[in-house]
Amino acid sequence: MHTLSRRGVLAGAAALALSSGSAIAQDDTVKIVFPFAAGGTGDAVVRLIAGELQKGLGVPVIVENKGGAGGRIGALAVKKAAPNGTTLLFAGMSQFTIQPHIYANLGFDPLADFIPISQSVKFDLGLAVSGKLPVRSIPELLAWLKAHPEQASYGSPGAGSLPFFVGAEFSRIIGQNLNHVAYRGTPAALPDLLSGRIPFYIAGAAELAEQHKSGGLRVLAIAATSRSELLPDLPTLKESGIDLAATAWFGFYAPAGTPADIVGRLEQQIIAATQAPQVRAKLLALGYEPIGTTSEALRTLQNAEFERWGAVVRASGFKAEAE
Repeated sequence: MHTLSRRGVLAGAAALALSSGSAIAQDDTVKIVFPFAAGGTGDAVVRLIAGELQKGLGVPVIVENKGGAGGRIGALAVKKAAPNGTTLLFAGMSQFTIQPHIYANLGFDPLADFIPISQSVKFDLGLAVSGKLPVRSIPELLAWLKAHPEQASYGSPGAGSLPFFVGAEFSRIIGQNLNHVAYRGTPAALPDLLSGRIPFYIAGAAELAEQHKSGGLRVLAIAATSRSELLPDLPTLKESGIDLAATAWFGFYAPAGTPADIVGRLEQQIIAATQAPQVRAKLLALGYEPIGTTSEALRTLQNAEFERWGAVVRASGFKAEAE
């Protein structure tokens, strides 16, 4: 008859708890997959929350950057992971509400293959013009576009992105066809915007704030339902006569099949991490508004945004090229 050591008994109990889905074992490591490259503000956001989450869970929490294919590679990796709470996805809203409508073979079903845990942050989009353009308001921009139809174009951080579709809706609302210029992110677009080679550009307000404050460009309006905490003096598009609002966000997800008690614990600890005073202050400084919703609230938001942007994509006729 074999005699088990105390360490063996504890290890066996931890393994049983993990396999039954009743707990995250104390010797586990929780991995958060961020499906984009390191170094951007989204990466900084998830690392801030991960550091605080580690304290609450009492286990190591690491961030793994798994970029490529607009975030789809990272999402697929989490879809295939064991549903035990040790592998999570920090997803951008476009992955689950826009990409399903533009890719014929996405590789995952955002509504069936993942469990929402918490919407952590949201951020506003801004519409900016070059400081060289003689335009200081949305009505002035509309007048300029009508007077210069051959130059009527806008830029975004990429075709198929949320800013791209905000621009498409802007074009539809004003009744003027605007040519789209795609860039590989805002840093790549800034030289053309600052020089005036593109009339206006749509991106996260935080990415535009520094140049706005220095005068290199002018953010004319925020595409949100209310004014931005980052740039509070700027009007919304609706205040400027354009009935259009769109808020970008990031949220945490677990693979489908993750037990409800694990999802509940992760939800509680992620909300606490997001709302921790030191984390809130740093998130706000980055231009992100801390939210920290329940799993059900994120599910409701995702479903509504899925329907909304599906209609916009269909109206635009846009289809992404296969990658």
